[in-house]
Amino acid sequence: MPEVVRVPGKGGYAIAGAIAVSTVAAVAGVAAWLFFEATGAEQFLAPGRHAIQLAKPGSYLVWNDHRTVFQGSSYDVSKHLPQGARISVIDKTDGKELAVGSYSGATSTAGGTESVAVAQFSVQRPGPYELAIEGDFPPRVFSVGRNFIWQLIGGIFGAIALLLAGFGAAIAVAAWTYFVREEALRATPGRQAAAPRPAAAEPAAPAGEQALKRLTAIVYGLQIASFLVGITFFAAVIVNYVKRKDVEGTWLESHFRWQIRTFWYSLLWCGIGLALLVVVVGFFILMAAALWTLYRAIRGWIQLEEGKPMYS
Repeated sequence: MPEVVRVPGKGGYAIAGAIAVSTVAAVAGVAAWLFFEATGAEQFLAPGRHAIQLAKPGSYLVWNDHRTVFQGSSYDVSKHLPQGARISVIDKTDGKELAVGSYSGATSTAGGTESVAVAQFSVQRPGPYELAIEGDFPPRVFSVGRNFIWQLIGGIFGAIALLLAGFGAAIAVAAWTYFVREEALRATPGRQAAAPRPAAAEPAAPAGEQALKRLTAIVYGLQIASFLVGITFFAAVIVNYVKRKDVEGTWLESHFRWQIRTFWYSLLWCGIGLALLVVVVGFFILMAAALWTLYRAIRGWIQLEEGKPMYS
């Protein structure tokens, strides 16, 4: 009696997908936190005095919003602090004046506002403060907000680490599931005789079809790996176009079409997302494009393993 070989289930694919989706959600959370930190500055007109309520202790920056729109008026002035301008900060709780130091090198662009940091001060406690910018110069816009430079750097590196760890784990789990199932299926007695042929498949040489199937699986792997090494996404579509004629008339042709469309539509949506980053919505487009690409790669891989063509 032939030995019964147990074929592992597809739960690994679900786990890999859950890891990938959780990774994208975590990175989105980090990006949203950084965005709100970067856009939390409070604008005001100078010269003059402005009452501010600082919610947290720590380091704060005074920004020269040299290109912005404030209270319905547009401002486009020099990046440099006006000659003779004096900046002071007073703690309204005890009336003491805080030490204010010069600060340069930091720039910010958000929501159509271009800014350069001109001063820095630190507060020991939350509460009401008064920021005064005095001098003989035409009205212009300044803003004050938390010094998020190191948070930004830490957040970027943290997001990269999350992507590497999360997608690395997802790829490893998906690849392990695929190869374990393939080995089990190969060891199953009478597999070739019992396996149903896909409805859309044309007669083809078994050895050649298996080689092309493995190549198609590699392309899906390259698409998923692009979340770690972006260049593999381009390598995948090059394989598609080079080997496209070899799969014509077979059930694998639909997978190549699916993969090629995944590439071009992903590229389109990423381009739109990057172009719209300045108005925030671009970030959500990029996240949606990443999830859509991942979904198509995993779905196609599962359909391929089951010997099924993709719909066009």
